[in-house]
Amino acid sequence: MHESTHSPPDLIGLLRRGGQLDTNLLVQADLRDADLSGVRFEGLNLTGTRLDGAKLAGSAWSHCQLSQTCLDGAILSNANFSDCKATQTSLRGALLDRAWMQNTEWLHCDFRKADLTRLAALHSVFRDCTMQTAIIAEAWLSQCTLQDMDLAGVCWDKVHLPDSVLQRCSLAGATLSQCSFNRVQACGIDLHNAQAPGLSLHRAVLDDACFDGALLNAAVFDMARLDHATLRGASLRSARFYGATSQAIDFTGSQMVYADLSHFRAINSDFSQTNLTGASLHAAELPSALWRDTILDNVRRDDELLREAELWHPAV
Repeated sequence: MHESTHSPPDLIGLLRRGGQLDTNLLVQADLRDADLSGVRFEGLNLTGTRLDGAKLAGSAWSHCQLSQTCLDGAILSNANFSDCKATQTSLRGALLDRAWMQNTEWLHCDFRKADLTRLAALHSVFRDCTMQTAIIAEAWLSQCTLQDMDLAGVCWDKVHLPDSVLQRCSLAGATLSQCSFNRVQACGIDLHNAQAPGLSLHRAVLDDACFDGALLNAAVFDMARLDHATLRGASLRSARFYGATSQAIDFTGSQMVYADLSHFRAINSDFSQTNLTGASLHAAELPSALWRDTILDNVRRDDELLREAELWHPAV
């Protein structure tokens, strides 16, 4: 791969003028600290390009290859990435607030201490990336893939991941504030010891998931699938499992005071040593459940009037 023969000022001038550019124009180019705000990068190969500290606010990236590209400390506020592929790209400390990503793939990329506040992403992939210390808040990642990602200990605020893939993703010990993972495919996800009150997992697929020791008060598992999931010692006060299904779910030692298990269908579930004080078991189907030393004080059983109301249909 040849190195760019243009000087940095010449390259900046060419990029600012726009138009059709040679695909390899920026290969191994040194554009550190360059002001390229609002510039369009279209169909370019940026292998080995140095853009450390560059000003790239409002820039647009389309069908670009970013391999071993360095964007450490770059300002990428409001940047737009579409149909790009980045491999071993470094974005340490980069400012990516309000960035937009669509059909973009990030492989083995370094996002340490990057600011991804208000990131919006659609149909994008983050695989084997380093993101534990990235700032992710008020973000929306729809139909994205974070499969096999190590995100242990992250602190996320108002992060929403509808219809995304989180299989075998580790969020052990994470702090998740006002987050939602609705309809995610998350078999094998690890959220043990996570602090995630109010986390929404509506219609999520959570087979073999681990929530042991997690704080999940008021969490929403409505219509979720939880085959062989474990929630041992979890705090699930006022959590909802309305219409959820499971085989061999394990709630051993969990706190489920005032939890709502209405219409919960679970085979071979284990509620041993679980505190279900005041919980609702209305229309729950729990064949072969284990109830060893379970606390069932003031549990609300099947409500016949409510069941009639649920089955009522207006006359045609």
